[in-house]
Amino acid sequence: MRSRALSITTSLVLITCSCTVTSCAVSVPGDPTAAGIPRTSAKPLPFTPTIKNRTNDRTDGTTFEPCSAYTDPELQALDINPATITDAAQIDSANYRGCHWRAFDYTSARGGTQYSQIVGLEMPLDQYKKKMSSRTWQPDRTAHGRTIAVASGFDDCVVAFRSDESIVTTNAAATTPSPGLTAECDRAIAFASLAISKAP
Repeated sequence: MRSRALSITTSLVLITCSCTVTSCAVSVPGDPTAAGIPRTSAKPLPFTPTIKNRTNDRTDGTTFEPCSAYTDPELQALDINPATITDAAQIDSANYRGCHWRAFDYTSARGGTQYSQIVGLEMPLDQYKKKMSSRTWQPDRTAHGRTIAVASGFDDCVVAFRSDESIVTTNAAATTPSPGLTAECDRAIAFASLAISKAP
């Protein structure tokens, strides 16, 4: 009787151990991540890219993707026509990735406002401004707690900020620029501010 009781007890222990080991081997869906490191899932691009290696070692300094970061209403609120989106890159393994858009006021006959937003050079913002010293840089500003650099050109205004290791630049250009490019800079700053609210 004692031997039978011992046998039953041993069997229960073995079953319990077996269940415990089995439960440890259960597969958990998803990819493993390091503790404390946020993981972002890339939304699909709103077009089929034709550029090979669109993301490469020159454009992978941030997970931010301008082409899929916004909803149509967000773009429309900035007078950007979501239907006009095109890939900014023109060659395989380009030095930058991003997109171009046109404003609702744009027509092929009389032009209008055009936008671009790209991820490119991996460097600090101050170094980027020195590299682009041909532009007239205004005093730095702040958007959502982040420093932005603003510069005007001949017919456009560019706004730059740093996301992770990369510089993200937003450009607003007009066929007929406003006096002092004030309107173009206001538009570029508004678009860059939206980007900052989404970029790491």
